Amino acid sequence: MISMKIGVFGCGNMGSALVLGMKARFPNAEFFLFTPSKLKAQELAVRVGGSCLDLISDMPRDLDWYLLAFKPQGLDEFQFDFAPNSKIISILAGVKTSKLVEKFCSAKIARLMPNTPSALGLGCNLLFLNSHFNQIEEQEISLLLSAAGKLFAMKTEEDLDLTTAFSGSGPALIFELARIFEVELTRMTNGRVPAKEIVSQTFFGSAALMNAASNVDTSYEELRTQVTSKKGVTYEALEVLKKNNLQDVFSKAFEAAYKRTIELSK
Repeated sequence: MISMKIGVFGCGNMGSALVLGMKARFPNAEFFLFTPSKLKAQELAVRVGGSCLDLISDMPRDLDWYLLAFKPQGLDEFQFDFAPNSKIISILAGVKTSKLVEKFCSAKIARLMPNTPSALGLGCNLLFLNSHFNQIEEQEISLLLSAAGKLFAMKTEEDLDLTTAFSGSGPALIFELARIFEVELTRMTNGRVPAKEIVSQTFFGSAALMNAASNVDTSYEELRTQVTSKKGVTYEALEVLKKNNLQDVFSKAFEAAYKRTIELSK
């Protein structure tokens, strides 16, 4: 059973989701947690039996892995003297490995873009490793991070940045759709039905169908067609979305997200 010691800088939603996912899969993993305000680190420490550190200088320098899980805007102010052989995992959106190598004088930098379902072990997580990891270390990080969900190896950092808007930001877009479903169902039924539960189950079942379809090479278009009868109820709803250029709206949203990713890398 894995017994790694992991230092975590930042315990927000994404960092906490990863830690919770790893702890659920590997109960013997030890976590050393630091946030400037201590509050979120204290809360997470209670949940995973970890150590909440008072000062950043209290973080041990001989741990197996370190996770940078704070906002990328905080990188310039972040100061910690990593040992030269430290293995660092960064979830700082848009921040290139070369910039982190230069700042920390540690060659072994991995970039990870997780998403919040990682807290349930259901994450869609993107991983890019620079060229300084050996094969054993690559296997170790894959084992550790796969605890939080399905891991997708990215060949380039550009691919990771391009995919971030879809997997990293994707849950927020899906939750926004679910919110709209709930609001409209509540409005149209005047609150007579359990809207949130109905919407949640609809999304849950649809996601399960999509997941099953990925294993048998069924396209999303085919799944949509299976629900859609010509001139039927679903057909009319889809026609409204088509006439209002829903795909164009999402295209603009993804482009804006990628643009912001690039801005954060500068």
